[in-house]
Amino acid sequence: MKTGRHLLYLALETPREGEAAHTHIHEIVKGLRSLGWQVSLLAADRGGASSGASYFKRLLDYLRVQWNMVRELRRADAVYMRSHFAALPASLIARAAGVPVFQEINGRPDDIFVTYPWLGRLSSVIHWTYRVQMRLASHVFVVTEGLRRWAAGETGHERISIVTNAANTALFTPEGPRPSELSPYVVFIGSLTGWHGVGTMIRAAQLPAWPKGVKLIVIGDGVEREQLQNLPPSETISWLGRLPQAEAASYARGAIAALSITEDTTDHLTTGVAPLKFFEAMASGAPVIVSDIAFQADLVRAYDTGWVIPMADAEALANVVAEIASQPDLARQKGRNGAAYIRQHGTWANRAEMIDAIMKPIVSASVETAKRHA
Repeated sequence: MKTGRHLLYLALETPREGEAAHTHIHEIVKGLRSLGWQVSLLAADRGGASSGASYFKRLLDYLRVQWNMVRELRRADAVYMRSHFAALPASLIARAAGVPVFQEINGRPDDIFVTYPWLGRLSSVIHWTYRVQMRLASHVFVVTEGLRRWAAGETGHERISIVTNAANTALFTPEGPRPSELSPYVVFIGSLTGWHGVGTMIRAAQLPAWPKGVKLIVIGDGVEREQLQNLPPSETISWLGRLPQAEAASYARGAIAALSITEDTTDHLTTGVAPLKFFEAMASGAPVIVSDIAFQADLVRAYDTGWVIPMADAEALANVVAEIASQPDLARQKGRNGAAYIRQHGTWANRAEMIDAIMKPIVSASVETAKRHA
């Protein structure tokens, strides 16, 4: 029986602990459940390069997850999808069944071509699958104003709302344990992807301008790991791999600064970025160093939560780290500003409430329509 509160959450991007997708998916699910939604999470097991699965096995996994959605669709009141080009069948089937579909867009389709350049040959098809899904959606959620404008142009409608990333303020907080017996350090926490500036941070830490006695600690894993694996032994750069979230949080709160130096390598980030690590670093009280890309740079300037540097500029990064090391009081104040912003504007509970407020009347109207036609 339809209750108006049964939601199927479809994620073809496999949520792996320690990765941003895992955090985002599970925080939204938890928040919606706390607001009374019955949420069934249907997630792929073999998505992404880190799965080690062949493309054929990944495709079978995508089909399996969508088949499970179809089996549960009769008793569902709505479907919430983390946007994925391979989810088009699920969108079409849900729409044909009269079930509202909500699409969450975290980036333009071009993002996928940075990690998988060969997919560029299928660019027009992949863009088309995104466009069709967004047009079919009852509502679209995006993370930046730039993405909202892009989605509106693609869909021709305004059923689009901005719901950015957030931080778990019980875990990422200025108070709590910190790594012991460590010299001052700057930290990067996130996936080692082609657009996260791994090479830039490595080059910066090797420049004369990088302050002596300050380490660069990199936490995470991904396709750019070889840049760190191939480094000679260094007292300045440490790669810790992927860590449990609580341990990563301790490194964030103990850092003199945290990095979010996203790089627009193929003009795929012109709509802005709102990365999870950016919110979690601020929640931890760490001042942030960000590249000059819309949203993250705008927020840092508006709330004075850190430093903005030119994109892919290793020398500028080294100089800012030196400034931070020489002005610890200024750095700590910027860190406090960031933590205050997150407490007021950037919690996951707030994000779930925003999504709930939009979905609830749409789903209620759908359920009433279904009852009248039963």
